[in-house]
Amino acid sequence: MRKLTALVAGMTLAMTALPAAAGVVITQKQHVSSGANSRDTEQTISVQGDKQKMVTQKRTMIIDLGKGMMFVLDPSTKTYFQMEFPPKGAMANMMAASRDAAMNFKKAGTTRDIAGYKCTDYDGGGHVMQGDYTVKECFSKSAPGADEFAAFEKQMTDKLNSASSSSATGEVPGGVPLAMDASMKPGIGMVGNIPGMKPEQLEQIKEAMAKRPPIMTSQVVEKIESKKLAASDFEIPSDYTKKEMPTAPSPGMMKMAPQAATSPAAH
Repeated sequence: MRKLTALVAGMTLAMTALPAAAGVVITQKQHVSSGANSRDTEQTISVQGDKQKMVTQKRTMIIDLGKGMMFVLDPSTKTYFQMEFPPKGAMANMMAASRDAAMNFKKAGTTRDIAGYKCTDYDGGGHVMQGDYTVKECFSKSAPGADEFAAFEKQMTDKLNSASSSSATGEVPGGVPLAMDASMKPGIGMVGNIPGMKPEQLEQIKEAMAKRPPIMTSQVVEKIESKKLAASDFEIPSDYTKKEMPTAPSPGMMKMAPQAATSPAAH
């Protein structure tokens, strides 16, 4: 009996000595240009367990895989709306198409040092609602929180696959993306379906879209750290008011739509 008690005590001590599961916080700089127009922004992505939070200058998006919910917050009005995750309807179709395109990666054969960590380049590309794109991303398995980030991405991909009529056949490189360079040629999908539009009007829009310069996106991680995050980091602030979900995805939502890997459509 004494030995059993000592064994239980030893196991309890060992369990309490184990470090708590940590999260990862990623700070990214982004430069987007199209012709003579350009903008520079910063965003932060936090991941811990089955939760992710993305903070941009205008919006915050929280994905809780355990609850099966996604929350989109507007800090300027202190309002938010929520939707099921994986979603249904138009948003589900958009995410499924983006997921399939984002998983089309091949090793490029080059490496880089970003934010003090080595990463391996992968080339990808495909077609999403916004248009056709090509992308080069540099994935690191040695950066802090790489395993945590990759684990969440896999959980999210599995959720999307389970809710979709078709499963993606590609594979996302392991680790965390530290840099991205992408080019997207806008397509008619950005306009959407307009009821009552005549064929000649649609052709005019197609011609106008064909003349638009590509959207160039450059994204790089400036800081990445592994640390324990508070549960409140992934909760809706108490002073926010819930509102109804928009009937159609907004341009901002399409940019922030989660995908199986970081892609130009995601940010």
